[in-house]
Amino acid sequence: MKTLALSLAVAALATTSPVLASTNNSNSNDGAPVATGSLAAFSFDAASPERIFSYDGIEYEYSKADVTLRGDVAGGTNTLEGYAARAEAAKQAEAAYRDMQEKFGVDAIAPNRFKWDAKGASGEPRVVISLSRQLAFVYLGDTLVGAASVTTARDNKLTPQGIFPVWLKKPMHYSKAYENTPMPYTQFIDEHGIALHAGPNPGYPASAGCVRLPSQFAKNLYALTSLGTTVMIGA
Repeated sequence: MKTLALSLAVAALATTSPVLASTNNSNSNDGAPVATGSLAAFSFDAASPERIFSYDGIEYEYSKADVTLRGDVAGGTNTLEGYAARAEAAKQAEAAYRDMQEKFGVDAIAPNRFKWDAKGASGEPRVVISLSRQLAFVYLGDTLVGAASVTTARDNKLTPQGIFPVWLKKPMHYSKAYENTPMPYTQFIDEHGIALHAGPNPGYPASAGCVRLPSQFAKNLYALTSLGTTVMIGA
């Protein structure tokens, strides 16, 4: 598992997201103006179902097509990490939290614990991660089937936000970057080595960037997903 350097993340964001307007008024993938200059203020209402984000005090609408993964997943390069994707992932994380409260009757999940009930559920799998709540949610179609405590990046590392495809699955991976640390049920989601996998789950951000899952939850998830399965990581 490689660390996703903050400098690389900032560079990627600058190329895929709107920046402060100056002389160039071309459009980004998010539909907001792109120009040379420093990054402007970005905000969104995670509780709102509307596909809107604010940039430099101006609201921008985006469509479902703008936040839908396309293309060949090989290599993990077709990620969506612009402002629309970050806003959509956060909205999905908020909606998933409410679904968890309704289905499982809980407001929180303890470290290394999870909830799972896939009875009667069908449809394409989808994974949603909430960074602020340190929770993962798994759907089949529109039905929430699982929720778990997770561990994401510690302060000096980065778990990227946006929308990602599962592009490589390995039942057991050993991290060359971290002394051959075992990573069971690994599912890579970008070209920088960020992955979902079973691992220590202390109840607070502590990873080098990956999303660590309770072991049995990781096993259940691994059995559901396929290459191209959507993973949404929101604030």
